[in-house]
Formats: sequence, C-alpha cells, structure tokens
Amino acid sequence: MIDTNIVERFADGQNIITEGIVSTKAYIITSGQVKVTKKVGDKQIVIGNLKEGDIFGEMGLLGEINRTASVTAIGDVNLGVIDKELFDKFINTVPEEAQLIFRALIERLKITTTKLASLAIQFEKVKKSMNSLSTKTFD
Repeated sequence: MIDTNIVERFADGQNIITEGIVSTKAYIITSGQVKVTKKVGDKQIVIGNLKEGDIFGEMGLLGEINRTASVTAIGDVNLGVIDKELFDKFINTVPEEAQLIFRALIERLKITTTKLASLAIQFEKVKKSMNSLSTKTFD
C-alpha cells in the first residue's frame, strides 16, 4: 500500500495538507517532523506534532472527505505516499462490516478533532483570564 518509489519532499514551513481540501493520499513520515493545525474561528490551533513513522491524511483514503486539519513541515521532511487507488483495492478485500466500522471511526475522529481544537481555544481564554488576574494587585 505504501509505494516506496513515490516520495514527496517538503522544506521547513511548507504546507503539505490544507484543511478543507479533498485529497486522495495519505502519508507516512520517512524522515523529519510535521505540525498539525486546525482552524477554529480565526485562529490556527496546534493539534500536535508527528514524527518519523507516523501516518497522517488517512481519513481521506476512506471517502471524499475534506481534510480536517492542515499539516506543515518542521524542517526538511520526506514522506512515503499511500495512494487511494491501492488502498481501495486493499479495503475491498475486507468484509463490509469492517468497512462500516472504519467509516464510523473516521467520523468519530473528525468530531474529536473539532472538539479538541475548540477546547484548546477555551483553554487559551481561561489561561489569559488567569494571567490577567494574577498580574493585578489588590489594595
């Protein structure tokens, strides 16, 4: 499923995946690191960082799903490509019940990613409020 003959390279700060765009590939990090962010309102929230051996973009392999987050290179990054066409051939060998479970998990993961980003914004607001309170002096 991973075509080792197809490697994509990205430089520091280069966008790999753009949130909201439909794509037909997933990636495995063969070297380097990436940052995963999600837009909530007018803010970009960091969801996490991924390293060598990690896979991302997998939700796009199971259907015409818009990317739920953006991914950016941290330093130089090399990625192995997991092509949707090859993945579809594999997934068609899996029982239909398992395919339904995969799709349900993808939907739940999308919801969880959105909730995580919203919680991060709420946390930042609380942190700012706490910081402003701690800098005030009382007479």
